[in-house]
Amino acid sequence: MNFLNEKILNYSIEKSTCPGEICNNLEIYTKENHPLHRMICGKLEASLLKFLISLSGAREVLELGTFTGYSALAMAESLPENGRVTTIDKNKKISAISNEFWKQSEHGHKINQMFGDGLSVLETLTTKFDLVFIDADKRNYQAYFDKCLGLLSDNGFIVVDNVLWSGRVVPNFSEDSEEDKSTKYLVEFNDYIESRDDLVKTLLPIRDGIYLIKRI
Repeated sequence: MNFLNEKILNYSIEKSTCPGEICNNLEIYTKENHPLHRMICGKLEASLLKFLISLSGAREVLELGTFTGYSALAMAESLPENGRVTTIDKNKKISAISNEFWKQSEHGHKINQMFGDGLSVLETLTTKFDLVFIDADKRNYQAYFDKCLGLLSDNGFIVVDNVLWSGRVVPNFSEDSEEDKSTKYLVEFNDYIESRDDLVKTLLPIRDGIYLIKRI
């Protein structure tokens, strides 16, 4: 999933502002106890999210795909006291993990957790968000994006995770690359974003690929 040499990755992490101790403990717990631990965004991506929040002065953050709550807490750490992360996920069972670690953090109170189908929950939101982080089911990426675009504040922007999908989205990247349905959805999403002239965008080969997108 990582495209950097591990030594370069670790060096980059060492030189970056990374999430705090509670976040680090949550990352370790997830890796040791959850079979899908690769879904966690990791230190370097979390550092980028924190930097983007600091750079933009974001106060309202929306996240699609909570998982064990690592990225939500990392972003909450960078928000002002009156800032908020609204995070949406279908899985109520896994929230036992996120809530346990959020309670340990002085920033946990900034997180508002919502449950249900992402598109349905988005229909109920009226807040304008300064940053939207999309890291949920790949099938609905375009639908999430289109809906979230209407929820952005004037200077808001969207960050989309997993857009390289271990390189599978790149034509002829590897002879033994397996093209699953998620690959198809992500190729379509990336092409859709590329085709829109009303957006400024940059795709970064960090972790599993991060798309930064903003309206012109």
